[in-house]
Amino acid sequence: MKSWLTAICFLLIPILYFLVGIVGLPLNGIVFWTGTTILTLFGAYFTKYLHFAEEGVS
Repeated sequence: MKSWLTAICFLLIPILYFLVGIVGLPLNGIVFWTGTTILTLFGAYFTKYLHFAEEGVS
């Protein structure tokens, strides 16, 4: 499950932009930057759980 969290975090960024843009919060900039920063950091953190293909396997 943790291997999917990177993709989920990075896919949530445009969804966050869309939702905040639709709602029209007065603090759009703060919500955009905070949300994007948190999701990017979580996405980068969970890259250590990604499974890479082994080399030499045909």
